[in-house]
Amino acid sequence: MPYPTLPRTLSTARTLLVRPAPAFAQQLQQALLDSYALHQPFLAWAKPDWTLDEVRETLQLSAEEFLDPAKEKRYFVLAPSTGEVVGCIGLRPGNGEYEVGYWANQASSGQGLMREALTCLLDAVEAPVWLTTDIDNLASQRLAERAGFVAAGSQFTEQDPSTPRPLYRRVPAEPGHAHT
Repeated sequence: MPYPTLPRTLSTARTLLVRPAPAFAQQLQQALLDSYALHQPFLAWAKPDWTLDEVRETLQLSAEEFLDPAKEKRYFVLAPSTGEVVGCIGLRPGNGEYEVGYWANQASSGQGLMREALTCLLDAVEAPVWLTTDIDNLASQRLAERAGFVAAGSQFTEQDPSTPRPLYRRVPAEPGHAHT
């Protein structure tokens, strides 16, 4: 099954989803630094000292990967009024479906912005999507459920082959039937 062409941008009433661009490197750096304590227990790449050059390199690599059909497609979620980075959503293609991952800026957590953005992006994808979360990341599990995912058991991952991680799946809505 070929993957759909993903839109350049998407928007909701309170968010703008955009492809990686150097224009928001400083805002991304600030979001990563401000959110280290939130991300550190769950995200292997989290670190307390992102430099602006590292963020620019990450954005450049993400922009290049977006164009490769086999690589992850990252959308950065921005607040349209301020340009603040609300979070990021990545889609990794594989076997006719996507794996999704996401993170939120601590300053934006708990406002429903990531749910809005995630639901918008997933509604634009006409393929099944799945995700795993850390067993202790209850906020990520709640977000998955609010975005239309259903629990689908657990699985072990390469990152931690000793602990099963909750597995969630979301199938595309049939035409004329939106996810709630």
